[in-house]
Amino acid sequence: MKKLLIGACLFLAFTTDAALAQGKNSTPHALDCMAKAGFTRDMWVAKRAGTNAQVAQYIACRDGVSVTQAKKTGKKDGNFDTWTPGK
Repeated sequence: MKKLLIGACLFLAFTTDAALAQGKNSTPHALDCMAKAGFTRDMWVAKRAGTNAQVAQYIACRDGVSVTQAKKTGKKDGNFDTWTPGK
């Protein structure tokens, strides 16, 4: 019973995180930021959103933060396949 409860809690935690992340990137504001950065939501979902600079620009716009903070967020969230500082 204890294992079932722990499993259910983990399932809900991961499901909620995924749902929140999906919602964060599908709001009208986020979609507008994607367009400004030069890609679509379909490209974002497919992990084909363009350069690291475009992704950082999108995150900065979406979250209302500096590009420096957006780079940190993007690295933490795994949005950059390879991040080379200065590019």
